[in-house]
Amino acid sequence: MPGLRAGFTTRASCLIAAGGTALLCGLLLGEVDLVRAGVLALAVPLAAAFVVFRSRVRIANRRSADPARASAGEAVAIHLAVTNRSMLRTGSLMLEDQLPQQLTGRARFVVPGLAGRETRTVSYRMPSLPRGRYRAGPLRIRLADPFRMIDITRSFTATTEFVVTPIVDSLPSVEPPRSYDIGDNAGSHSIGTHGADDASTREYRTGDDLRKIHWRSSARTGALMVRQEERPWQGQITLLLDTRTGAHVVGPTAKNDDGPTDPRRASSLEWAISAAASIGTHLLITGRDVGLIDDLAAPGRLYLGSPGRLGDHLATVRSAQSNDLSSIAGLARSAARDSALIAVLGLLDSTSLRVLAEAHPRGAAIPAFALLLDTQTWLSPPPSGVAAAGISTDCDIAARVLRAAGWSVVVVGCGQTTPAAWQNLLRAGNGGAAPRAAEQPQRPVGVRW
Repeated sequence: MPGLRAGFTTRASCLIAAGGTALLCGLLLGEVDLVRAGVLALAVPLAAAFVVFRSRVRIANRRSADPARASAGEAVAIHLAVTNRSMLRTGSLMLEDQLPQQLTGRARFVVPGLAGRETRTVSYRMPSLPRGRYRAGPLRIRLADPFRMIDITRSFTATTEFVVTPIVDSLPSVEPPRSYDIGDNAGSHSIGTHGADDASTREYRTGDDLRKIHWRSSARTGALMVRQEERPWQGQITLLLDTRTGAHVVGPTAKNDDGPTDPRRASSLEWAISAAASIGTHLLITGRDVGLIDDLAAPGRLYLGSPGRLGDHLATVRSAQSNDLSSIAGLARSAARDSALIAVLGLLDSTSLRVLAEAHPRGAAIPAFALLLDTQTWLSPPPSGVAAAGISTDCDIAARVLRAAGWSVVVVGCGQTTPAAWQNLLRAGNGGAAPRAAEQPQRPVGVRW
């Protein structure tokens, strides 16, 4: 049975004291009426305790979050259904539901007495929360009888988890680059990196049927390759997300108390995570085979089967303690044998530039794309709705080095939208040609996971 704590109210305590005194005086003085009054005064709180206790231990509750997977900035409603499982009517109930640890206090409600077998539902809304995993509850219920004699508190243990995912923008459908298909025509373009024999092979993954290992390709590439008979390789995509602490900055807008602030304007890391979520969701919706590399996914590539799995993963990504990009760049180099790379990068030093250049040798058959964040613009953000102008010297040098290594690079400043950056990235993949928009309207809207 959940935790139960009972106690008499001040009113009941006074009545017990008066009843006890009347009973004692009646016995000493031989006054029958005084004895009766004392017995009655004592019986009322004791009877109330019995009734409340019986009704108290038969109360159940259910909690649900709507939606269970929300986007950052989206309100989450918590619904509490309280059921009186006994046939006796309860007194009034005070519900106190514990808010997530990131918030303080409890949500409180007063519910009139419940009839036997009656269920009543109350709801409350969470304030806007940053991405992450949260738990609502447990619930604590305080019961009182109609005469306010007994105050019983029952604590439940059940909690309800919900996830707040990064903000996802709907990316425009555009004509894919000539060099590689990362647009919407997922089945229209297949590329073999090592000849015709490899056009229907991919890197071995844990759980693959060993009978499908393609030994000739494995010997040539130095890694286990498996045949993909039912679905030839259609240009797999690997997202590389740079989460190093030293690669990102938090801008002054994060401390603005004038109203809600878009987390992407407050932190370059939040922009990078939102961009990875938007691009990954777009590619998965169009039928792509997408993998993700970041410090949380290490020591391997995280294969994403659905936007929901991507959202759940990115909801918990935090700044990596290490400032070394070598580990995830090594995974990217391995992935580059059978997968195009799309990297979302923060500030790069000379060591990071070197390992990224090695991850994608110039002249490689499969291209690499990079959204390079000019983190200096987050320190002095432009007005809301305006993208930062100009490129810092360090970011310009990093972009030149990556382009020299064969990467297609787009520099992103604070205030730029993910759809605009995506279009520029595809334009870079087209060798500078402007992408031609599809007929459907292009408008960045939230996507439900």
